Amino acid sequence: MSEATPSADWVARRRQLESLLRLHAAVVMGVSNSLEAVRLLADALGSEDAPVREIAALALIEFGSDTRYALPELIQAVQDSSSLVRRRAIRAIANVGEVAWNDALPTLIAATEDEDDNVAMQALSTLGELGGVAAPAIPALVSALWTGDVRRRAIAGVALVRIGAASVPALVQSLAHPSAEVRSKAAHLLGRLGRAAESALPALRSLISDADETVRNEVAQALAAINEA
Repeated sequence: MSEATPSADWVARRRQLESLLRLHAAVVMGVSNSLEAVRLLADALGSEDAPVREIAALALIEFGSDTRYALPELIQAVQDSSSLVRRRAIRAIANVGEVAWNDALPTLIAATEDEDDNVAMQALSTLGELGGVAAPAIPALVSALWTGDVRRRAIAGVALVRIGAASVPALVQSLAHPSAEVRSKAAHLLGRLGRAAESALPALRSLISDADETVRNEVAQALAAINEA
């Protein structure tokens, strides 16, 4: 009697298992042959199976600057149908190094408006990790500061401070926002920038008598921090 023909579902699961085993081998092999492992993982980002793509994106986070060899695939993965793949790909992009970050910036900026909150916040956080290189993302970060919830505002604020002096004009503009919460946050961030925010002193002084007590307190602290820096 002939052997039964495997079902399509069985074949799909077998292929997925083989892919997962290959990824596991790639990660183990990465200890001694990092570049080859990164290439295998980059290829796996194109798998039809979401679990394979998810594992590949997660594994690439561990390869440090060698992740740059998978940058084109990671940029594409930020558009993946799986939010987990998108978030992990964004985390991995943070490792690629300054030479390659410019290529990823448009994708990271677009991801700050991802429909999944976790993906959007990962994009905001990763932009902060890039520091001054992420200056083109300032409008997106300020948008999160103006319209986001508490968590988004906090992450966007950290990113703006890490970008540095280039953030000052946008933060000065935020001091005139109708929301007291935004004004107080902007003042707080300018204070954290210290001497780099010296040009914001006139705008901060204009808010010494703001109607909101929290704003007044943040302004006073910011003035002290900038003057003492």
